[in-house]
Amino acid sequence: MYSYTYDKETGGILLNSSSLQLSNEPRPVYYQELDILGFDRYWLYKKDDSAPYMWAENNNYYYKGRLVAQTKGGSPLIAPEIILKDAPEANGVYLSQVNISLMVEKNRDIMEKLSQETIKKIYNIYHEYQNKVDLFYVAFSGGKDSVLVLDLVKRALPHNAFKVLFGDTQMEFSDTYNIVNAVEHDCLEDGIEFIRSMSTMSPKETWRKFGPPAQKIRWCCSVHKTTPQILKLRQLLEKADFRGMAFTGIRAQESASRAEYDDISLGEKVRGQFSCHPILEWNSAELFLYTYAHELHFNEAYKKGNSRAGCLVCPLAGYKNMWFKEQSYSHAQDENFTTMLYNNIIKETSSKSFSSRDEEEEYVNIAGWKARRSGRELNFSKDQMFDVENNGILKVTIISPKTDWHEWMKTVGKYSLVDDTHFNIEWDGIIYPVTITQHEETLEFDLRVGNTKSEIQLKKSFKIALRKSAYCIGCQVCEANCPHGFIRMRNGSVSIDDRCYKCKKCHNIDYGCLLANSIKLPKKINKMGSINRYANLGVEYDWVKQYFKHQDNFWTSHELGTNKVKSLRAFLNDATLMEKNKFSRFACIVDSLGIENSIAWALILCNLAYSSEFNWWINHIEFDTVYTTDKIKELLLDENDTAKTHISSAFKNILISNPILGKEVGLGYCDFIVKNDKRYLNSVQRIAWSEPDAKVILYSLYKFAEACGEYYQFTLTRLMDTTIESDGVSPVQIFGLDRETMVGLLKGLATNYPEFISVTFTLDLDNINLRQDKTAADILDLF
Repeated sequence: MYSYTYDKETGGILLNSSSLQLSNEPRPVYYQELDILGFDRYWLYKKDDSAPYMWAENNNYYYKGRLVAQTKGGSPLIAPEIILKDAPEANGVYLSQVNISLMVEKNRDIMEKLSQETIKKIYNIYHEYQNKVDLFYVAFSGGKDSVLVLDLVKRALPHNAFKVLFGDTQMEFSDTYNIVNAVEHDCLEDGIEFIRSMSTMSPKETWRKFGPPAQKIRWCCSVHKTTPQILKLRQLLEKADFRGMAFTGIRAQESASRAEYDDISLGEKVRGQFSCHPILEWNSAELFLYTYAHELHFNEAYKKGNSRAGCLVCPLAGYKNMWFKEQSYSHAQDENFTTMLYNNIIKETSSKSFSSRDEEEEYVNIAGWKARRSGRELNFSKDQMFDVENNGILKVTIISPKTDWHEWMKTVGKYSLVDDTHFNIEWDGIIYPVTITQHEETLEFDLRVGNTKSEIQLKKSFKIALRKSAYCIGCQVCEANCPHGFIRMRNGSVSIDDRCYKCKKCHNIDYGCLLANSIKLPKKINKMGSINRYANLGVEYDWVKQYFKHQDNFWTSHELGTNKVKSLRAFLNDATLMEKNKFSRFACIVDSLGIENSIAWALILCNLAYSSEFNWWINHIEFDTVYTTDKIKELLLDENDTAKTHISSAFKNILISNPILGKEVGLGYCDFIVKNDKRYLNSVQRIAWSEPDAKVILYSLYKFAEACGEYYQFTLTRLMDTTIESDGVSPVQIFGLDRETMVGLLKGLATNYPEFISVTFTLDLDNINLRQDKTAADILDLF
């Protein structure tokens, strides 16, 4: 909220009254972190953790306001490199600790104002929602943010007006449990009810059944945090459809996604529940000043270099953070709370073959498991369900069902058994017959159904219900999702109340079942062929401009070598800028826009999204994440070393040579240097297209629909969910657009081009309907 500088007098932070636009999230650095990094080889300091010695912002270390060192790189098993910038003290002089008491005093007025404003906000929200919710609680994690929020709530509200809920993932740092125990003791003395929740399944069990969580397959939060919390509060309140208000420690400065949060949100963190983020606008400088001023509990994990106190092994953790965790938590008396446990499971469940211990350690070190997108990378995955549709009959086969399909069918529609091999299911007032054939280990279900919009939804729900039967191991996520408490999962069995409203909330889960989503095998592997399309050369922007200048005459006038021509031809065909070796109709559209126009390149990218190399990039390189060349190579799990080098080099040349595609359209903004006429990529980052063109989005929607098998009716929610494996590529995946931007674009398109698209955004509906008599090629006529 407030801007800050470093104060030479105290060695600490000094706030000023001007507002802060962007915070680098300074954090205190204690001797433990200096020791772990190896700074004791260069500097003298006492092993005293009563106060920090300096501050860090990302990889930069500041002593009394001066940049004295940086760290570079690092991975789970390899220490970051130390780069010394300036001596903090003269030789032989020990470092001075931050004068905390004086720092607190110098910031007292501003911090008191900020604290009182926040306390007032909490108090006002409590009174505004007092008659709208069943309970207020502090969502406590043991981290610095939640410790601070708890203190503010205690100062704002009567102690019997709220509870404290700790969602124990059973994967926390040992230091976090020390904080939780201490806070629980304090709450007992203060007359505040402290509640713990945890899954009935241990992480050791779930990691082996689901496979290690990944960046795109984060089943862990639902299974080990959100679901146990909801079920615990239901049990406490004896009310299935309770409405709670959670006070969270979410801060906008922590991530781009959190910066989009409002102070009060419904369903943003937990479906159906309110969340209040009282310190949303606070930065870490203010947070630590408050912590020191009020002598709050301080998680020892932060003293050991961890910027966050989360799970021991998290797919979202950065490489340097993973290294800090390994240094402090790889060994412990209780093996359940060590990183070693999860590293071993990662190796144990991997489909890769390791010929030596060194290979195993290298696999853990590159953390390639974080990029997993299906069960193909697991050694135990096998499909438990298959479906095929022919001549108006949907045939679904499930192998050795884990739970009773009769129970799950209640969530689809009203059904009635005819005999042992037949039942009828009612959907939208129509009765559909189903035939069941039982073999030794399989059940086959034949549903006779058409292809109307309603029947498409029936087929989807039907498959989800049977998928749950095939895979369910009782993780209880479906039970928590049911707002009426009609689902119960106990001891491996599922029971669903006959009063089920068919609201489909239990279906609204990735792939209908988190376990099925995590271990499913891709239907098509390398359907587009090799992703090493453009060798190590890539495609230079200037080559493309020359092609547009000379068009068909280019091939007789160019001076490119054989390999460059090969890469360019592949690119032009992938982008449909050339057809049968001729300047294509699409190329004429691009030419009319101008090859130096960002809209032209956005259109080209819509086509490239369906070529192997660009499709890989779009599906694996996350937005707003910094990638080095090494990190890109680590994501190329199935490629040999030569291909990894080629692909990373190709994208380097494509994106650096073409800032329109790379920066303006956002495919990859590059930080690079040039030495001796050679480009060296430091890092690349995908960013959202800042000025998206509605007609380009419409073109990409039709491309998406056609690739999905004439799937002209879908929802915005489906487009926003980039975890779904699909032949079609959503414009959200291509251009990084958020929901609000997409809604605006879609509404504008429906208004201006009703002959192509209609949309519905009312209540819970977010339907998109494309005209089935139109094609993506027709959209080009609009340009």
